[in-house]
Amino acid sequence: MDKTYYPTEIEEKWAKIWSERKVENKDSKDSFSQVIPPPNVTGTLHMGHSFQYAIMDFYTRYNHMSGKDAHWQVGSDHAGIATQMVVENNLAKKEITRNDLGREKFLEEVWSWKNYSEEKIKSQIKRLGSTVDWDKYRFTLDDGFNEAVIKAFVELHRKNKIYRGYRLVNWDPALKTAVSDLEVVRQEKDGLLWHIKYPIQDSNEYVTVATTRPETMFGDMAIAVNPKDERYKSLIGKNVILPFVARKLPIIGDEYVDMEFGTGCLKITPGHDFNDYEIGKKYALYEADGEVKTSNIASDFKPINIFNDDAWSNDNVPEPFKNLDRFKVRKLVIEKLNELELLEKEEKHHISVPRGERSNVVIEPKLSHQWYVKTSEMAAKANDAVNKGEIKFHPENWIKTYFNWMDNIEDWCISRQIWWGHRIPAWYDKEGNVYVGYDEIETRDHYKLDNRKLSQDNDVLDTWFSSSLWPFASMGWPNDTEDYSKHFPTSLLVTGFDIIFFWVARMMMMSLEFTNQIPFKDVYVTGLIRDENGQKMSKSKGNVIDPLDLVYGISLDDLVEKRTSNLMQEGKAEKIEKKTRNQFPNGIESYGTDALRMTFYSLATHTKDISFELGRLKGYRNFCTKIWNAARFINGYPSGNQVFTPSNDIDNWIEEEFNKSSKKIKKNIQEYRLDFAVNEVYEFFWSKFCDIYIEECKKTSNTNNLRPMLQKILVMMHPFAPFITEEIHTLLFNKQIIE
Repeated sequence: MDKTYYPTEIEEKWAKIWSERKVENKDSKDSFSQVIPPPNVTGTLHMGHSFQYAIMDFYTRYNHMSGKDAHWQVGSDHAGIATQMVVENNLAKKEITRNDLGREKFLEEVWSWKNYSEEKIKSQIKRLGSTVDWDKYRFTLDDGFNEAVIKAFVELHRKNKIYRGYRLVNWDPALKTAVSDLEVVRQEKDGLLWHIKYPIQDSNEYVTVATTRPETMFGDMAIAVNPKDERYKSLIGKNVILPFVARKLPIIGDEYVDMEFGTGCLKITPGHDFNDYEIGKKYALYEADGEVKTSNIASDFKPINIFNDDAWSNDNVPEPFKNLDRFKVRKLVIEKLNELELLEKEEKHHISVPRGERSNVVIEPKLSHQWYVKTSEMAAKANDAVNKGEIKFHPENWIKTYFNWMDNIEDWCISRQIWWGHRIPAWYDKEGNVYVGYDEIETRDHYKLDNRKLSQDNDVLDTWFSSSLWPFASMGWPNDTEDYSKHFPTSLLVTGFDIIFFWVARMMMMSLEFTNQIPFKDVYVTGLIRDENGQKMSKSKGNVIDPLDLVYGISLDDLVEKRTSNLMQEGKAEKIEKKTRNQFPNGIESYGTDALRMTFYSLATHTKDISFELGRLKGYRNFCTKIWNAARFINGYPSGNQVFTPSNDIDNWIEEEFNKSSKKIKKNIQEYRLDFAVNEVYEFFWSKFCDIYIEECKKTSNTNNLRPMLQKILVMMHPFAPFITEEIHTLLFNKQIIE
């Protein structure tokens, strides 16, 4: 053994060996399986990936060593919106847009990026020592997975569980696509509340409405007041005249209106507000001959849309407000209202602004044709499985979070107006009739169509639709493969709390729908890795750490270059460079993968936010050095016993302590408390084995049991620190721990 512990050389050697082998116990009747939360092909892995993959690799190795046939399904996700954004941003640097290229050429660019990113991700997963079978690698846009996605869509449609509807959605004007509620972040800020006068028809009076969005008034279809409000009771049934448009709007009474907010009068804009949409639907508001009317027929409801896809005002808006950005419309509306003396006042008001998680642009509620999945029945089945204990969350408190969403679930909008993804298997004729099928030939046959011309839907499916099939489609479904029959349902899912709704719940719904089985038995919910100041790691904040930079080390200049190279905002790079140079004046040292893994395990508490500290990482690097030095010391003695054979009190003591620690570690592993388990490993090895047992053996020259006890310890520690334990075990005992 070398005098000095060099983790890089050892780890690169074993990472290569492990990436080329298959870890199987095919003869075992007991199976352990899990699927990787597939990383997006948008770049490289981050600390959150490494944290979760360390946990998954731990349980794969641990269960394999327990005699089970352990399978960890590896793969990656096409990540529709995120990947398309990366490629479009790259093209923008060359002053090229996707429309310049056209759909086919643009998708060639995306596939090229996918191949580049995928290779980087694969190399990172391999370097981290992950115990996966690379021959079984899956990608959510590969041919087999596409077959599964199309089958799922068509079957749901033919069961009347997928439909196309014209509904209000969260619209991202930058990406020009619908996004889900879960992809919208709220920005709390100080704003303004404008008080606008709406003249009452055939009178000199008016009602005053308070709004934070005066630019949407061109889509107003009613004024609502609370019927219990004495100030406005007598106005119910009358009309107001919408300024600039002269549209007659009814004054309706509804208890939804908060009498204490603003003026107690609420303008109803169903085409651009989700709450207003529900009120508009309740009264079936529609416009006819310049007047908005109510109806008892639900299908009469016709909201007014005033914005194009880019959030510029459309032809439903009069001059001079037409064909302007929505915020320019706002400015002009306020100016013109002032001129007409219809702006009573403006006041400061705290507001919550919805922004696209990816684009950071203000989201616009917008009417749009989209595809939806009916979720209530599927959600009920998933909830039943949780209530029966068939699926367990660890820690248990996340069950409440799960039910908070599932008990109030709404139909799932699954279409996106982008090009990268699974294209929706729906075709239209010139009359606008829609036909759904596996391909155009099967569709014509299913609907018994003539030779009429058909054109396929341009939209693609939400990435979360395809990834909701991941636990079973990645195993080969809809085909009855060996992996599917043996390893599905899976045993464990390791994931972050932030995608319980996005992914976990939807996998449960889709699995029960298509396989009549739960997708996993245990859900181990981890917290999110944050920096030393508790801040979420993000490229824009300049606090991201590449896990391999911790493994290999990186110079300060290279770290600065990494953090600032792709920043577009003026002045941002300079701020991040200054922050980085202050935080890492000497760059980042090399720590090795085992030290990083054990640090992750020590941080795998049941808390929501996990603060990553380099000091803790340094402590585990020192621990790895301690393991190496202890093994090197023991290797200097004669072989001694082949198996541990107690011959005195200190031997009996260390055996008893080893058994006690092993029992505690096993219990903590089964309870998903790797933080407790790794602490027990650390304490036993350093304090009991090294500080007491080895020292006593040196004093008494009773060293026959040092080597066999070390072997037992190396096997116990292997899932925690696989590289160093495998290297030492091979050097001292001439065989691998896992073969």
